[in-house]
Amino acid sequence: MHEYILADRVLQSALEFMDKQHLSSISVVDVDVGELLGLEGDSLNMAYGILSKGTKAEGSKLKVHRVKGIVSCNKCGYEGGLRDIPNEHVIDPAFACPNCQAPVSIKKGNEVKLNSIS
Repeated sequence: MHEYILADRVLQSALEFMDKQHLSSISVVDVDVGELLGLEGDSLNMAYGILSKGTKAEGSKLKVHRVKGIVSCNKCGYEGGLRDIPNEHVIDPAFACPNCQAPVSIKKGNEVKLNSIS
């Protein structure tokens, strides 16, 4: 359900932009979405479409670019992406180093960035 929260933030930013630029319509809202947020582009698009109904942004499309997650480990020095571990149940792999399973710091991939509105 957090896709609705993020879609609403993107929509509110788009509506503010439209007001400031005195625009009556837009067609595309281009965003970067970090893979560590666990969102699929389709679910974010669906949420944006539902939330934008009845607004000046209705009919605009959300163009989602996935940003690869990068983490770093203070214990073993690993820096890079996370790996899926088959057949292992991990509550939140975003906080475990793929090499030593120590807690990691997120460097990139947990953000939503609005790139452009057209």
